[in-house]
Amino acid sequence: MPPAMAQAEIPVTLRAKTFQYNRITRVLVAAGDVMVTYQDITINADRLRADLGTNDVRAEGRVRLDVGRQSIRGDSLDYNLVARRGRVTRAAAAYSGPMVLGTVFIRAETMEGALDSFFSARVSSCTTCEGPNPVVNLTAGELTVHLNDKIVGRRVTVWIAGRKVFTWPSFVIFIREQRASRLLPVVGYSETEGYFLKTFYSYALNENHYGYLRLDLMDRLGVGYGVEHAYRLRRGSGVAFLYRLENKQTGGADSRIVLSHQQQMGDVTARLFADHVTATMPGAPVELFAVVDAYHRGPRSHSMLYQSYSGRDWPGFWSRTYSGRAVHSLQMSDALSAELVADFSRAASSSGTDDELFPRLVLRYRGAGYSASLVAEGRVDLDGDAFPGDVRYTAERLPELTVVGDPRLLAGTRLVYQLQAGLGRFRETLLSGTTDALRTDAAVTVGGPLLVSDRGYLNLRAQARGSHYSNGDARAFVSGRLDYTHQINPSLTGQLGLTYQDQAGQSPFAFDRLSGRMAQADATLTYRQPGLIATATTSYDGIAGRMAPVVAQVQYAPRPGWTAAAAAAYDPSLGGLSRAELAFDVTLSPHWQAAYYGFYDGTTGRFYHDRLTITRIWDDCLAAAITYRGVAGEIWFETWLTALPWVRGRVGVSGQGTILFDQPWLWPRQ
Repeated sequence: MPPAMAQAEIPVTLRAKTFQYNRITRVLVAAGDVMVTYQDITINADRLRADLGTNDVRAEGRVRLDVGRQSIRGDSLDYNLVARRGRVTRAAAAYSGPMVLGTVFIRAETMEGALDSFFSARVSSCTTCEGPNPVVNLTAGELTVHLNDKIVGRRVTVWIAGRKVFTWPSFVIFIREQRASRLLPVVGYSETEGYFLKTFYSYALNENHYGYLRLDLMDRLGVGYGVEHAYRLRRGSGVAFLYRLENKQTGGADSRIVLSHQQQMGDVTARLFADHVTATMPGAPVELFAVVDAYHRGPRSHSMLYQSYSGRDWPGFWSRTYSGRAVHSLQMSDALSAELVADFSRAASSSGTDDELFPRLVLRYRGAGYSASLVAEGRVDLDGDAFPGDVRYTAERLPELTVVGDPRLLAGTRLVYQLQAGLGRFRETLLSGTTDALRTDAAVTVGGPLLVSDRGYLNLRAQARGSHYSNGDARAFVSGRLDYTHQINPSLTGQLGLTYQDQAGQSPFAFDRLSGRMAQADATLTYRQPGLIATATTSYDGIAGRMAPVVAQVQYAPRPGWTAAAAAAYDPSLGGLSRAELAFDVTLSPHWQAAYYGFYDGTTGRFYHDRLTITRIWDDCLAAAITYRGVAGEIWFETWLTALPWVRGRVGVSGQGTILFDQPWLWPRQ
């Protein structure tokens, strides 16, 4: 049967050297460079048998399965095209995630499941190193892969340079977020904790429930233990964290409970966060902080409700703070929209209670050539100034109307201007009293190029604004900036800028006051060549009559993997350098890197070698580095997988010979 006829009768695209198709049984048998395509599924093999009645496919010999962007190779494949589930023997796959710098390689005797989203790999190995003999790899009785999320291993053994290091019952590798178990306990010493041993061990019950177990043995502080459990429900998910410290210093128990949960209820998304802390240190309160928010978006509206609670209990005194915000936005027409906001707050303590409500209404209208907005916002004191210290700063709009014209081209020029006008009543409350007045103001803004040539351009942005108040005050304000950029030659560019602002009169409102007079000039010189950029900048304050430091910066990259940078600041008031810095990062070979940072402090007149790091990389996979920190007088050794650079083990030695450890977490939570 010609291939075109066969393909017209079956729901797949086929290419093969030889094939047979039975129209009665709907069984297809093909051999020789077989390629079958169905939707986004492609199967390549030496031999293939497909039952197009049940959509089951059996492929053998140099099998490759591509589903979307994912690819798996193996010796044989059993796969259902519609269910998109199958089984591959002697399989190999490569996966990447947003938090993995590179690729995670997986090999297994069998891989089974929905191979483009979730599957189990039995008698398997996992590594981020390429090649048949990786320098670091994990072997497992079973690996469960949640694509672009995590890899869960059971009966996991760690191998380094072909040597077995240790075995764990289970282990989790995250490929979506910067989290990972610590393979070994951390042993160290600190002034607060004394000698300590800390563990951070992951577990996975199933694809919807996993987490971390913590056990901290601290010589001075006591024993701490806890669990951080992540879960997924039918329409919700969250993380629960529980930690308890048997505090040796107080003889009591400190604890912390944290819950973060998100729930989908129809078109409404709701979130809950709660944090409860109990500490036995003298003077430490019992604390509870909680946040609940819900959000709904409709075709022409959206609503949001946010509430937070904070409570603290001390011996003989307590305080509670509650705040809530409700927002509803509505698009009433293509031109008109509205938003209503209500903010409520309650501050309660042993001294009394203060209840406040702050409503806000906004109407926006889009007209032909202009836009307008009406804003009304105020304060309602619900308890009648009964709470001590109830008088607070508020600025109310009762209301304010603002009209803004669309930007327009100033005739005969390249400048664009925009007009704005407003009328509003404002009431401002200060500790010294209340001011209530109408404000009428108008402003014009002009911006754009004044001069354009082959070698440079002059740009302007300026504003003039006038305001009048019903109490008799008036104010005028002007501000502007001129920028001139000139191309001196193909490599050298100069920039000059002038900034000016001034005002006359005054405003009776504190919120409406503007900064005073300003007159400043600044200059920048930039030099560019391939692999090189250098800049020098300075400015002059015309009001204070003072020159700012001259700052010069150079960045040089002579070839890939080589970067160097230097910067210096000359302060005219000091008559010398106030700061200078030097840094470089050099890849000496595929296996060696060196990095350095040092700085000169003009105050002390000394140059400090702050950091020198030498890094060794094996097979572009495993890295180890030794760092000298000159300012702190410390030497640190660290190692990591290049694909997971944030998961590092560190140990150091101080200048006094004390052993230092990078803490895996701060009690009770990172």
